[in-house]
Amino acid sequence: MLDKIFNVFSRREKPVAKSETISLPIEFRNRVVMLLRDELQSSFATCLSTLYNKLAYLHGKFELNETRSHGEASDDVLNFMLSCKDEHFLDVIELVFNSEIQGVSWPDNRMIPAINDFFKIDNLPYHLTPYVMEEYETSFHGTPTTGMRLTQYPQVIRKDSEVLHESALKPALHILRGKEFSSANSEFLCALEDQRSGDYRDCLTKCGSAFESTMKVLCKDNSIQYKETDTASALLKSLLQNSQLDSYWEQPLILIATLRNRLSSSHGAGTQSKNVSPHVAAYVVNATAAAIVFLAGEFS
Repeated sequence: MLDKIFNVFSRREKPVAKSETISLPIEFRNRVVMLLRDELQSSFATCLSTLYNKLAYLHGKFELNETRSHGEASDDVLNFMLSCKDEHFLDVIELVFNSEIQGVSWPDNRMIPAINDFFKIDNLPYHLTPYVMEEYETSFHGTPTTGMRLTQYPQVIRKDSEVLHESALKPALHILRGKEFSSANSEFLCALEDQRSGDYRDCLTKCGSAFESTMKVLCKDNSIQYKETDTASALLKSLLQNSQLDSYWEQPLILIATLRNRLSSSHGAGTQSKNVSPHVAAYVVNATAAAIVFLAGEFS
């Protein structure tokens, strides 16, 4: 229970300079509260009670608002949501979807696109990711079958550039929602988390892994021979040889793996320290997203 409480936006996100922040307007907060009220209806009170308990643990407080004088917990959490720091309100959004609240269905929940619409209305640089599911093998009364399980709860991520988000990052996340891309999706989401938390070398490692996992899926889906031990270079060559793409595409696409090999935490630093700057990590994240969209479009 507690692990999900503390894996929230404010504890993952690396603080940004004040000049780069955009405050959440009260209208945005109001819309989210109204959405919860209208969608959950009779379960809204239960939702507030659950959020109160989660937030009390998260902040280590019996009362979320200093001015509260032993009133209702629902009033306390509502007042907190409308007056807390921006990052803590984004925590609340995530907790709604990872707390198994009655009425919050998954994997398809219409509150997720609604909240993303609210972000757009107020030009806020955030995006709420969907639930991620994966298929697994099981048995029913001795008969082999498959099932679906949840592997990733919705998370709020920063959009560093609206153009890049709409043209590369968002389409890549949509593609990776496919059950066959579950490994690549987990790796890419970890890369985004590493980027936000400032672990730029590990971000490059995860980007390279997501790129390789995506290429393996594309090879498998298109009956292109490959080995699980193939490097990114070998996988890319196999894909290009079985496509209409010219060979010159290899150089820009393989750069993702090259930067991973040269700069990431997947290889020892040796005698020289390997420092990865934020803008290099941002480039690799966006290049990986663009490569996934490009190759998936070519081999779909």
